[in-house]
Amino acid sequence: MRKPILIFLVIVLLVMGEVECRRKILRGRKAVTRTYMKPLAVPAWAIVLLVAIGQIIIVSLLYLLLKAVILDRPVKPSYTIEPMVRPVESSP
Repeated sequence: MRKPILIFLVIVLLVMGEVECRRKILRGRKAVTRTYMKPLAVPAWAIVLLVAIGQIIIVSLLYLLLKAVILDRPVKPSYTIEPMVRPVESSP
């Protein structure tokens, strides 16, 4: 039960946006604040590829579910067909 949660957290941490780091550099009596942007751990093309593969998997599972629920069910007629009976003509 913990393994899927752990895998999810690892993927989320890898895909998180640019992480902002701040460093204060003291120069004499002035405190200078600089902002550095850390690059992503996973390249953008890999994120796009993972999202595409995920969408293909989700759509495939949805297709299989709907196919099993809707298409593979036997057709049950909701009406009955009876032949039309002509009335017998009696001779006078």
